Amino acid sequence: MNDAVTPPSTAEGQTRCGFVALLGAPNAGKSTLTNALVGTKVSIVSHKVQTTRAIVRGIVLEGPAQIILVDTPGIFSPKRRLERAMVSTAWTSASDADLVALLVDANRGVDAEIEALLEPLSQVRHPRALIINKIDLVKRESLLALVARLTERLPFEKVFLISALK
Repeated sequence: MNDAVTPPSTAEGQTRCGFVALLGAPNAGKSTLTNALVGTKVSIVSHKVQTTRAIVRGIVLEGPAQIILVDTPGIFSPKRRLERAMVSTAWTSASDADLVALLVDANRGVDAEIEALLEPLSQVRHPRALIINKIDLVKRESLLALVARLTERLPFEKVFLISALK
């Protein structure tokens, strides 16, 4: 008898699984988005920065696809040892993922924290997606300008405009 687990298959006989690392500045909405997509609370959500101190994984099933979301600590300029470890964890998750998603708070736009993310993110050799969150808090023209500014700096395979709470 074979003890191996056989994954369910589609009519075409294919199943898919991939890791998606959610990167962004603190309080951009990474944990809120993870919880919304997973459909249950797997990550702590708080207005306090640095609530997520280690990676949290959540699984989303979509047809024959299994998406493993990797909620990472917010990336910022660390000053202490714990902060350096948290930021290092986030970047390690990016290098291990199949897709790296940069989550940007539309209300904050491209601030110093996002600027500091763009150069190291350009070195990641995986497909990238841009997720603009909290779009319900800004005007359409501002959103379009924000997307244009970010996509000029770094190519993204996909761009999503969302409000993780809605």
